[in-house]
Amino acid sequence: MSDRESMEVDPRPAAGRHRALWVLAVSGSVGFAIGITRFATWQVAVESAQVVAGLVTYPADHPFYIYHMKLWTVAHQVCALLLWAGVSEIALSKLVSGMLGMVSFQALSLVLFAFSEDLLLAIGAPLVILYTQAAIHGANYPIALMGTDHTYGVLGLSTAVLVVGLLGAGCYRLGGFLLGLAPAIHPSIGGWLALVVAVCVLWDFRRLRAELQPGLPWFLVGSAVTALSLAVLLVMARDVPGIDRAEASKYVSAFVNTWDDHRRPASLISVATILNVDALVLALVWLRWFSADLSRSAVFALRIVVAAAALSLPLIFVSWLPSSAVPTPLLMLMPSRFVNFNVLMFVPLVLGLLGACRDNAWAKTAAAGFLCALFTSYRSMIWDGRPAAGWLERQIQFNPWHVFVAVSIALVAARATPRLRDLRWRAVARAARAVALAVAAACAFFIWFLPPIYELLDRTNNPLYAAAAAEREGLLATGGTFHLVQLYTRRPVLLDGGALDGITYAPAGGPKTARILRDVYGIDFFDPPEEARRVSGIPHRVNKPIWERYSRLKWQEIRHDFGVTQVLTRADWVLDLPIEAEDQFLKLYRIPR
Repeated sequence: MSDRESMEVDPRPAAGRHRALWVLAVSGSVGFAIGITRFATWQVAVESAQVVAGLVTYPADHPFYIYHMKLWTVAHQVCALLLWAGVSEIALSKLVSGMLGMVSFQALSLVLFAFSEDLLLAIGAPLVILYTQAAIHGANYPIALMGTDHTYGVLGLSTAVLVVGLLGAGCYRLGGFLLGLAPAIHPSIGGWLALVVAVCVLWDFRRLRAELQPGLPWFLVGSAVTALSLAVLLVMARDVPGIDRAEASKYVSAFVNTWDDHRRPASLISVATILNVDALVLALVWLRWFSADLSRSAVFALRIVVAAAALSLPLIFVSWLPSSAVPTPLLMLMPSRFVNFNVLMFVPLVLGLLGACRDNAWAKTAAAGFLCALFTSYRSMIWDGRPAAGWLERQIQFNPWHVFVAVSIALVAARATPRLRDLRWRAVARAARAVALAVAAACAFFIWFLPPIYELLDRTNNPLYAAAAAEREGLLATGGTFHLVQLYTRRPVLLDGGALDGITYAPAGGPKTARILRDVYGIDFFDPPEEARRVSGIPHRVNKPIWERYSRLKWQEIRHDFGVTQVLTRADWVLDLPIEAEDQFLKLYRIPR
């Protein structure tokens, strides 16, 4: 056989596509059920969809309107259609919560299956990762699989990992479609992913051209949907005012330097960076010495891991540069965000490579030990609500990054160890696999009995929010870090005090945001108080004394200048205004004419 022919022989067949689709269907169903029943939360994408659908209206120059209309994601457009069709905000938030669980579980399962072809472990592993919070170790913010209102981050990152899982399992058509669609789901993560995949295709273009050919038409279809989504955004946002580039840079830089929590310099030594280096080393080792264990499609997925680490690790250093030295578009993309890609990939990658060591009792034992150690690690939900740990419990509350490093060493050692094929070692391998599946089953049991995170209350089932929704005139001012109030009430709000980072995505709203902060909240946008720095919001303890000092005349000036007719605060705030509604937690004030 010639060298060329030997290069084109697949060491083992690509993961069965039909079995991969079964993994996709089952893991997605499990994730959706958990997301909609146990981790249902409000979704920020539904709030923006209210504006896109025309259910909530703002003046064209209002910063929150500019943000809603300028922030591009197909999630807004789909949710807007569903709201327009009559789906309620509560029902839609629950559906999106289920979808986050579905995509997260599918991503983790497909990556593991692509390397190991172990159907049962691929379906069970996401349950362990969720319950033990093994993927939480983000660069500048925690990584969530579900149970958060941050729709975009969860959906964008999980979709990126799902694309790699699909490509690694040889599902090039579906993987190609999602790769083309990814920028419409999350422009930043989708853009970085497209760059990484392009580098990997060029890595071995002559061979991969034929391998990936079936996915090309579907990639073009996904890209066409992305282009259509962008065109819809541009048409709908054509009346939104713009801003001079220098002025935009001024406000974005000021926010990043003083307010922003996500764009602060990423830690050079953290669990996130350790996992990226770890994933890089493991992928290079397998590509160099053990690629014969894997299908061609799985080898391609390993190359994506390498390219992602090679891209994301230098981006950590970009986050340390002065904001004035970084182009504004790059600041908007949040350079350190892509570090989280290999963090989410890590556990299924390691389990998949352990599973690829077939008939290897050491590898099966390492996988079982890995899952058991995660189950008892100090981040695991098994410890939630329990009294202070005793001596014995503290001994098994492992530090997760210690577990990650240990299993990486065990993985390489297990693969380098000759396979033990006698019946005794086969029995050990079967027992270890049974332990691994038992841990997954235990996590499923405990997850199913978790209480829902919180009850979703809005204008349809809460009297105070209903009172706010009944007002048809003007804006609603919210105190402190209140977030998603527009979503609860279908009322336009003066400012979202819990998420001021909209400026980084829609800097045209910067000048008016600065004016609102100065004249209504008593805060200098360019020099906020120390307590407000690096929180991306307005702390209650900063806002409360300022508003409690305002006279009724001052409030009437705010009504005249900004069109504010109502004010929502915590119940313990006392303003010089008549109370329109109140409950145990909140007060709704009216500003008289």
